Amino acid sequence: MKLTRRGFSLIETMLSVSILLVVIIAAMLAITNVMFLNESSRNLVTASNDAQYVLEQIKTKSFSDIPGFVGGYPSGEFNNLPQENVSFPNPVYTANLDTITVQISWSERDATRTFSITTCFAQ
Repeated sequence: MKLTRRGFSLIETMLSVSILLVVIIAAMLAITNVMFLNESSRNLVTASNDAQYVLEQIKTKSFSDIPGFVGGYPSGEFNNLPQENVSFPNPVYTANLDTITVQISWSERDATRTFSITTCFAQ
């Protein structure tokens, strides 16, 4: 009577478990990267909304009041993002056209990120 071997050897089992672990680790890394990307995208949309809100506030002012409004804008206006700050780098004021850049900066994973929108206001 001939004995037939059934089941897997120890080497085959260890090899298949090793391959399974590599696949699981790769999937976990992909999921964490997607989670970080999702957070970054959410923060960018929030910064964009905040910058547009500031531009809408400026839009309600008369042309002559824009420089004073920009210069006195409160820095702690928003707290939607970690360490969020609103600034107006290099505004250009002329007799008939003001060019305003609204820059939103925030902290994300130990790095500072920024988002800017530039527009012109005509008299």
